[in-house]
Amino acid sequence: MNLVERGQETKVLQHALSSAFAGEPTFTVIGGGIGSGKTELIHYAAGLAAEAGVSHLRATNSPLHDSVPFGVVRQLLHRPPVGDRVPSSVARKLDDLVDEALYGEGQNPPLGQIPLTLGKELSSALADTVRDTPLLVTVDDIHNADSASLGVLQQVIEGWRGGGLMLVLSQSLHCAPVDPSFHVETLRSRLYARLRLNPLTRDGVRRLLSSHIGESAAERLAADYTDASGGNPLLLRSLIEDAKTTPPAADSPAVGREYQQSVLACLRRCSDTTVEAAQAAAVLATSRRLRSATPLLLEYMFDDGPRSAKQSLTVLEEVGILGPDRTFRLDAARTAILNDLPPERYRDLRVRAVHAMHLKVGQNHRNEAIPNMLGDATSGTWTVGLLLDAAETDLAQDETSSAIAHLELALGVCPDEVERSKVVTGLTRAKWRVDPLTAAQHFDTLLAADVRGDLTSRDSVTLMHHLAWHGQAEKVAEVIERSSAEKEAGQTAEIDSACQLLANTLPGLKPFLNGLDKPFGRRHPGATPLSVRARAGDSLAQLLEGGSRADAISTAEQILRTSRLTDSTLEALEAALLILLSCERFEAARSACDALLEEATKRGVPTWRAVLAAHRAEIALREGDPAAAERLAGDALAVLPPRSWGVAIGAPLGTLVMATTLLGNLDEAAAHLQHEVPDSMYRSRYCLGYLLARGNHYLATGDVQVARADFEFCGALMKGWRMESPGFQPWRSSAAEALAYLGRTREARELLDEQLALADEEDRRVRGITLAMRARIEPVGNRPPLLNEAVELLRASGDRFCTSRAVLELGHTFHALGDERQARLLEERAEVLTTKLRSEQRPAPAPDTGEAPTGASSLTKSERRVAELAAEGLTNREISRRFYITISTVEQHLTNVYRKLNVKTRLALPDGLAGHADAS
Repeated sequence: MNLVERGQETKVLQHALSSAFAGEPTFTVIGGGIGSGKTELIHYAAGLAAEAGVSHLRATNSPLHDSVPFGVVRQLLHRPPVGDRVPSSVARKLDDLVDEALYGEGQNPPLGQIPLTLGKELSSALADTVRDTPLLVTVDDIHNADSASLGVLQQVIEGWRGGGLMLVLSQSLHCAPVDPSFHVETLRSRLYARLRLNPLTRDGVRRLLSSHIGESAAERLAADYTDASGGNPLLLRSLIEDAKTTPPAADSPAVGREYQQSVLACLRRCSDTTVEAAQAAAVLATSRRLRSATPLLLEYMFDDGPRSAKQSLTVLEEVGILGPDRTFRLDAARTAILNDLPPERYRDLRVRAVHAMHLKVGQNHRNEAIPNMLGDATSGTWTVGLLLDAAETDLAQDETSSAIAHLELALGVCPDEVERSKVVTGLTRAKWRVDPLTAAQHFDTLLAADVRGDLTSRDSVTLMHHLAWHGQAEKVAEVIERSSAEKEAGQTAEIDSACQLLANTLPGLKPFLNGLDKPFGRRHPGATPLSVRARAGDSLAQLLEGGSRADAISTAEQILRTSRLTDSTLEALEAALLILLSCERFEAARSACDALLEEATKRGVPTWRAVLAAHRAEIALREGDPAAAERLAGDALAVLPPRSWGVAIGAPLGTLVMATTLLGNLDEAAAHLQHEVPDSMYRSRYCLGYLLARGNHYLATGDVQVARADFEFCGALMKGWRMESPGFQPWRSSAAEALAYLGRTREARELLDEQLALADEEDRRVRGITLAMRARIEPVGNRPPLLNEAVELLRASGDRFCTSRAVLELGHTFHALGDERQARLLEERAEVLTTKLRSEQRPAPAPDTGEAPTGASSLTKSERRVAELAAEGLTNREISRRFYITISTVEQHLTNVYRKLNVKTRLALPDGLAGHADAS
């Protein structure tokens, strides 16, 4: 038996046995915390006795034994195999005396009422049994023994006249004895040895570890195992057992099922009060905000008050479950306790925790009111109010999971319909932060509450916002109509300020809003909207309808500068970003969006993060960085899966399709288009970018008629919704390209002229794209001035991708005009622009394996596309025009292809690529 740091204690037990052989009675009490090794020392004493041929009578106890009269006595008489040492005739006689001692069935007489006859007879029987040898009697966990057995033991001790008696008792220092008088009157009145087992030191932990995980690992991990176990041998051994199935990491112990079971075993030996404290501490630890306040909050969670709470925390610390700061040493302990809690008990503790938190806040101002407030906590309304307040605080501090837990608790105890409406609204708001799809399950409840008139204006706005996210325009209209008819004057300001933003998202609402008797979302000329929502909605609507750019930009910049990111400002901030994007203020939009995205990520709100990542992706796309746009749009869809986006799926998905198409990854773009989108998306502004992206993909794959249909559908929607600002979505240049492919150049020219007429002087990107497209349908001799202007406009706009394409197009034009020198200069300039853009997009190089990859499977997507066209017989210039890359880039790709396929001419490419297809 490996009894580490128990050398002094084992010497005491060895001396006790020697004294027993000398005919002297000894009484040893082993005291210690739960799991400290008391039972192991009793086993050690039993081992000594067995080696010496000493008889051994033993009994063990648990909290259940204290209600069984004479339970310990009967164990000593009958427990095999040592019970066989007592003759059956003697055992029957003692059993009869025990039965006589019971004054009634199930009674447990106190110490002073135990008949002297029973103690004397037992003492005599034991003395006769071991007349020539000492006797070892062990009682484990004596604090749990029944009072009748304690009375008998007291008489045996006081009346012992036989040979050497070695009595060894173990007692927990953390549990109150069933009958304190036994410990006070008997043990303290005799000469006895009292042992106290302390937690293992770091060196003791190291010594115990070394026999299991080796000296080196033990030395490295001793401090961590000491911190994890608190020096409790039981917890330490359970961690060692866990390490057998899950080896410890380099800097921390393995924690698993054995440890968790040992924690629960320790708690089962604790008092009810201590168990309650452990459960409450586990519930409090589910919130970061409450975790550090556990000692204070526990004082107000139980009727026994502060003293009992502090004592319980001290016990849990001494056992090794809590650390010196009164928080859990390991999260696994907290998890084990929570998993062991019945649901009703968990709910009750959560309510108590919220109430205690409320009292803690009140304590700073009104200590004298705490007892009265505690007495009022039985009110259901009080509890729901506390939970609602706590949830609001949680959301303000971005503890969304905690807010959801509080609101679900409130829903379970809320008896009032109106209060339930408040709770469900809060729950919808909190769940939307995590996954908007889960918020939709509460729509029917909230719509019914709105019909009854139970929702406040703020709650109605929340409902409208979430319905709009999922494209339920008809239900949004119903909520607005009821608000118009039922809310009193002055109570509809929040709804009014939200309506224009909603109309920008779901443009089909505009005719409905204009037709209301009390119109929402419209203002008299010169009226100044006060709320951030109203200002953002008005400015975006006016811009899209051809209003003042300067005013819209000023409003957007002010909103982004002064508004904090919250649930109620997110849409306004989105509108401000959209204004800057539509006005080609890409740098300002990027800077603001980066800051918001960083904040959303830091604060841990997935929906905010996804929405802002989608905006950032579109900004990257318009700045001519399709690789960054692809990555950011992918991030947005990774944070929120497509099914959770509602109608807003068009934003990240459209950007992703456009980016992969521009990068030439047509198979990937086609795969992205396989994602299902809701039909209601086509009644929202989110469909516009998606339609343009899908049309451009079809155009790149040669499905010109399908592409043209998408472009014209996009244009028809924008005209019908009065969103004529070309900076928002320049659909006409894409539609003109499709018409040009079909040979309908007159119609293409008309669309391009319309777009130029609508574009503002500062719409440099739109004008550059339009002029570049216009040049392509003009005779080659008329193209250079148009392309030169397009290049300058695109360069000034910051769109590097379109700039590079326009420069390359200009080079091809000079080549067609026979000016090879100018063509070569322009192609080299395009190459510089492309190289710079690629260097900014290039990921970190892979580790050098020493060998360059070869074979058909090693071709990159770009190399494969170039090789396939070269195999079809296209010249390098024709390939460069097809993919808008320079001739030198085509040559570089082909050089790599020849090397990887081990071919020397274009004639061998088909066979090499066939090998590539087979390998794929």
